[in-house]
Amino acid sequence: MFSVCTILYGYYFHLGEKLLSSLERNAHVKDFRIGLNAVCERTLDYVHGWAANNMAAQPIFLFQEEGNSNVGKYPLMRQMFRFPEIGKQIMWFDDDSYLDAAAGTAWWDGAKNCAKRHTQVGAVHTIMQRGKQFEAIAQQPWYNRKPVNSRHRFRFATGGWWTAKSEFLATWDYPFLDIHHNGGDSMLGELIRQRNGSIGSYAGGMQCHCESCSRRGISYGKPVVHINVGGRAGRRGIGVKGEKYVWSDGLTSQPATHQNFNLKVYRYEV
Repeated sequence: MFSVCTILYGYYFHLGEKLLSSLERNAHVKDFRIGLNAVCERTLDYVHGWAANNMAAQPIFLFQEEGNSNVGKYPLMRQMFRFPEIGKQIMWFDDDSYLDAAAGTAWWDGAKNCAKRHTQVGAVHTIMQRGKQFEAIAQQPWYNRKPVNSRHRFRFATGGWWTAKSEFLATWDYPFLDIHHNGGDSMLGELIRQRNGSIGSYAGGMQCHCESCSRRGISYGKPVVHINVGGRAGRRGIGVKGEKYVWSDGLTSQPATHQNFNLKVYRYEV
């Protein structure tokens, strides 16, 4: 059902370990795809060991730039979605999200059923559009004449965890070449709105730890996915210093960096 994807970054071994240890051996998973973005040796060793130990349950693919440099979230994500052939549903985890120990078959069944009903499923948030994003959106090939202006608020599933139909993402070439690190989740929400899709909330199956959600209280020991566990501190500089949100200054604010690296793909399967 799901191609489960994540990107691990930098010297945050404990985050990758916590996430991957919560994902071991699952019949709902078609394959695992793990991006390794400028990771430390400890993380690299752990991931290869984890892949070797879990490949009997499903294929596992590891994606890494030849020089192990920081290529950015969305350039690497774009490559991970395109080779090899991905499942009908993508389930994305940022590396500061993880499944609670109580999550089991019922949680995965619920995620699958919810994903069937919507284009995307996740923890739904809203955010004000930034700068000239509204002008750039009106020039996109996926723009469908639904109103967007300088006071527009995007409705979107936060990027920490979500599921989406892979056919929809492929049809509209998401992630877009213009996106490097910031604003990919809100822009996906706008794409879904423009193309008459739907974003669903997995009621009872999620706990978001962002600042606003945390004020409502956090529960542990329940069958949920914990999202954005690092909160604001979890935004660890994967993007270029001073990077602005995609298209905030118009169409030319982001370089098309997605093809400017050499990708190694490690394949683990029985």
